[in-house]
Amino acid sequence: MTEAERSGGSDRDLEVDLEVLADRLRDDEFAREMYCALCNADWAHRDGTRWHGTWRHAAGLVARVRDRDEIYLDFYCSGHGAEGTISSRVATSMAELGWTGTGHGSDHVYVYDFSGGTQTQSGNGY
Repeated sequence: MTEAERSGGSDRDLEVDLEVLADRLRDDEFAREMYCALCNADWAHRDGTRWHGTWRHAAGLVARVRDRDEIYLDFYCSGHGAEGTISSRVATSMAELGWTGTGHGSDHVYVYDFSGGTQTQSGNGY
């Protein structure tokens, strides 16, 4: 698989469409949410174009659109376990551009205890 794959019958490109969100992406929290939404997720435009990118490619794309002299490592694996999840803010912003996503995030839940430790459990509690 290439870093990002695009398929469909049009010249539509999620990466070009994302430029419209440049101002919103300058907000650090929204940028992290977008990175997580582009990782481990499949995106489809209403015209039939599909997009899927690697984690590294998603991180580089967010850094490039923000235009703040960042590199992919500023975002890569920085989602605090949320890679593959699509926040409501990102879903709404992308829907305005005609894109809908299906995230494939982990079903793991991170449990923080008062001793400062972290445990990882599956979403079903086991």
